[in-house]
Amino acid sequence: MTMTVMHDDTDPNKVRYGNAGEFGALVARTQRERGGAQDVSGVRMPADLERKQPDRMWSTRRSGKQGNTLKRFPMVGFVSVAVLAFLYVPMVIVVFFSFNGGKQALLWQGFSLRWYGEVFTNGAIINATETSLLVAVIATVLSTALGVLYVLAVDHMSRAGSALASMLINASMLIPEIVLGVATMAFIRLIGLAPGFVPLVLAHTTFCIPFVVMPIRARLATIDHACFEAAEDLGASGPVTVFRVTLPLLVPGIVSGALMAFVVSMDDFMISNFLTTAGTTTLPIYIFSLIRKGVNPSVNVVASLLLLLAVVVTVTSTLLTNRKSK
Repeated sequence: MTMTVMHDDTDPNKVRYGNAGEFGALVARTQRERGGAQDVSGVRMPADLERKQPDRMWSTRRSGKQGNTLKRFPMVGFVSVAVLAFLYVPMVIVVFFSFNGGKQALLWQGFSLRWYGEVFTNGAIINATETSLLVAVIATVLSTALGVLYVLAVDHMSRAGSALASMLINASMLIPEIVLGVATMAFIRLIGLAPGFVPLVLAHTTFCIPFVVMPIRARLATIDHACFEAAEDLGASGPVTVFRVTLPLLVPGIVSGALMAFVVSMDDFMISNFLTTAGTTTLPIYIFSLIRKGVNPSVNVVASLLLLLAVVVTVTSTLLTNRKSK
């Protein structure tokens, strides 16, 4: 909305204002033209502007009550409920049958915590869990450190270089896992290593990096670059700006990325299947071996515990995201 000038565009009594912002701009202009004088007693805000609310910003977010014609499309509600049921009902069934007292995984024979006790005292399951946790922790630390360095480096690249780097890092999430598994095993053999703990950690670190990068880059995109410019204006060097300004502002994204990397590493089966040995069996590999022998409620228990881990990570990431947006 533009101001309409009638005669002298510095005379507030001869200008029509659209909102209080235009009036403030006129006051500032009047001060400049008077040589920076603070006396603007001749400028009075019209009474109607004092009561005028700020103009509402445009928003691309659709209201649930206005302009949303999709909800009137036939069968939308039914399809939405069916999709959610297809996704979550099997998980609920697995959790329900983890409390089954019988020996059949999907035949209810009474409520019992028997199989939870079996899982927490089973040496093979404990060893596989310890291996998965150790690999996941090391891979999370390494991938988070590399992901942060990657994001900081890409942020200082040219637009073309940044686009190319982003395309390369995102491509690894689109490549089928079976291809990544074969390629990783071939590379491990090429550099003279045999399947085992170290190749397993290297492989997990590699495929976790894109999952770390996503939330960190999203967080960096929301930070006002004036923060970095202010640090430079105050005399902060590059490293000081990174450690005192950039990294503290990126903490929510870093934590979210690390949590995602941890869950992805704990869940991985395909790539780990190419690199595990008898002494480095991870939990997903062990669960698969149990299923091949015959499904029993202990599998439901392990799956329920992994599901609980995923829920904790999701809730934590959501809380961090909400805190970030405030």
